[in-house]
Amino acid sequence: MTTPLDTSGGASLYTDPPFGPSDVRENGDGWTGRPVVSAERLDAAWWMTYLANKFVARDRTYDFADDPVSPYARLPIYRTRRLRMDWLWRYFIGRPPLPHLNAEYEEAFHHVLRKANAVYAPMCVDALLDRMTLTGVRTSAADGPEGDAMAQSIMQVSGFAAAMKDALTYMFVMSEAYMMVVPAMPDAIDQTPLITAEDPRLTIGEPDPMNPNRLRAALKLGYDDVRQRVVAYIYPGDGMRYQASQSGTGWIGITVSSSGFVWDCPPVAMPQLEAFGGVPVVRLQNAHQMGEYEKHLDLLDRINETILDRLAITKYQSFRQRGLIGDIEGDEDDEDSPVEQIDWNNIFSASPGSLWRLPAGSQFWESAQADLTPIMNAIKADVMEFAAVTRTPLHLVTPDVATQSAEGASLMREGIVFKVRDRRDRVNPALVQLWQMAFALAGEPKTSVQMLWGPIETYSLAEKGQLLQQSRGILSRERQLVDILEMTPAEAADNAQELVQDQILDSQLTVPPPPSVTRLTEQITDHGSSAPGSALAPTPGKIP
Repeated sequence: MTTPLDTSGGASLYTDPPFGPSDVRENGDGWTGRPVVSAERLDAAWWMTYLANKFVARDRTYDFADDPVSPYARLPIYRTRRLRMDWLWRYFIGRPPLPHLNAEYEEAFHHVLRKANAVYAPMCVDALLDRMTLTGVRTSAADGPEGDAMAQSIMQVSGFAAAMKDALTYMFVMSEAYMMVVPAMPDAIDQTPLITAEDPRLTIGEPDPMNPNRLRAALKLGYDDVRQRVVAYIYPGDGMRYQASQSGTGWIGITVSSSGFVWDCPPVAMPQLEAFGGVPVVRLQNAHQMGEYEKHLDLLDRINETILDRLAITKYQSFRQRGLIGDIEGDEDDEDSPVEQIDWNNIFSASPGSLWRLPAGSQFWESAQADLTPIMNAIKADVMEFAAVTRTPLHLVTPDVATQSAEGASLMREGIVFKVRDRRDRVNPALVQLWQMAFALAGEPKTSVQMLWGPIETYSLAEKGQLLQQSRGILSRERQLVDILEMTPAEAADNAQELVQDQILDSQLTVPPPPSVTRLTEQITDHGSSAPGSALAPTPGKIP
């Protein structure tokens, strides 16, 4: 058990292991701590060095065994994990490598090269993100069909909708992402934990070989602008969180060892995570351990280079060239006569009223304007190919889908549905474990956790109305509201309660009709007596 920090004199002295009073030093900025030194294998300092080295270790995503990389490969022969992820992220944010040109033309064509960049990579990512909405979490102790009340509270405090989208974006772009549960401070009034999305370029974990969905250890790097220190959070799998930092004037980008780091504070115990390996971090991994468009970088480069060809032709070959065939200076050469400098641009001026006098037999020649139609069709074909290979709906990539048949549109829509289901199945186990850890840190451990995903497909109002009619008696009212009308489980529950209130209110406000009155009619005969058998007819044997 750790003791509180002794802040007397503005310094922090650590009195519990692994922070003994020895080896305490003060850095230039007034921060005091013990140097991060590994005492034994698998301790916090050892894991920090081991995981930090993985940032700059050789990435073998494209390698087979130990075969050397082909000299024609896109990436350098020796590429690190972070270099590969930075490369993929550049395509996503619209700053991919410029098309190759000879060195002597790079300066002249630099502005043209940048204008030739078309950002199609995010299209296939956004098509998945729009269909990967997590609407809630349901547990065995759920309060209602909308999901667990504690899960709703964690979502609201964490901004989980945005954090989930950020984590999935990292996964779809760089093939890997991390999500972390941050426990509340011990003295906080609200003990609701937070769930955050972590950039894989700054966070890394070591999977458990016996359970790939669980991490044995994790490391997160960050930079504190106020303290001007690089901060590292280490989770060595012992249920503790260690924090270390080192001084720096800016973000260092790459850390390869624990050298230069000092412990910031005593470790924070998280005994609630003992059943989950003691690491409050989960890893989300994309299919084939690759980004969504990582296999199609050559196609994206081909699109940009074709656009560059179009811009170059438009800029430098858009004007027609004119020439004159004939001898306008004469055939006789007199060496003794002075050479006359003639400005042919003024002579052949295109001003109104100008008259050109030419020798007999002279002819003018004019070049034809460049035809850009084949290049435009080539760009369009490459874009359609990119949509096909990534199973992205064509209307998201290009607004001109007139050439797409109805059957082709249906198949493209079916492809994105299958793709979304596959990605949901891949991240679901990690998300279940993430929420189990969040419930444990909130003081309400729960074992049965179910992810409530939103609808994959969207329908028009006419289609929704038709589906409601066809599914009546087959789907429950809640299923109709959630799956067809695209309500969240919470909105569906509120709608059901509001319908009950409307029925009660209608019954109270409705005025019942007055009771019906049956009139007794007399059937008067011609003699003025009541008709026999009528209600007013005299009863035989009685005096009227």
